[in-house]
Amino acid sequence: MHIERLKQELEELKQEKTDLEILLETNNEHLDVVELELHREISDRLKAEVALQEVNRRLQNLSCVDSLTQIANRRQFDQAIAQEWWRMAREKQPLTLIFCDVDYFKTYNDHYGHQAGDHCLKQVAQIISATLERPGDLVARYGGEEFAVILPNTEAEGAIKVAQKIQMQLRNSQLVHAGSVISDYVTMSLGIASTIPTSDSEPVALMAKADKALYQPKTKDAIALFLQTLPTNLTP
Repeated sequence: MHIERLKQELEELKQEKTDLEILLETNNEHLDVVELELHREISDRLKAEVALQEVNRRLQNLSCVDSLTQIANRRQFDQAIAQEWWRMAREKQPLTLIFCDVDYFKTYNDHYGHQAGDHCLKQVAQIISATLERPGDLVARYGGEEFAVILPNTEAEGAIKVAQKIQMQLRNSQLVHAGSVISDYVTMSLGIASTIPTSDSEPVALMAKADKALYQPKTKDAIALFLQTLPTNLTP
């Protein structure tokens, strides 16, 4: 009887062992499925985060780029000039600003239409952008037909050379302007202002100075000289 009981217990133990092996194998398979699902979920989440970062980057670019000319917009200009102001103040280096305004642009629009006017602004933006060679320089559409160029680490003399280059490239492009009273082609007025920023001042004074230089009255003699040689309204 004792032997029979031991045999029975042995069979029961074998069955328990078999049951445990089956359970363990089933659990392992279940764990593999769970692990695979977790990997997939993590991968999908990472892809979603990358996609979200790309969308945010695009939105950030859109918020800082002028939709027409594809250069920096006024918001980006305001951020950039504030950044450069404090950086130049810290480094005690000059910061120069050039305002550029397309002459008689209203009559251009009236004569050729707004679609042609938009195309003209795109070309002007490309011309200005092409003259800037340093990574830190920035051209922005300031508003309407007006553009702004920020030149860090640049004194007025250097800015005048940049302005002359802009005018030369614009003159060489020969964008016809039948509505202008000073030329047969598109021209621009430019105003230059330069200063060494300080920590207790603001860039608004520099902007006001460049704006004043931009809109200084031009005499007929000055306009003639402007067309023949260099723009006389470049006032450091």
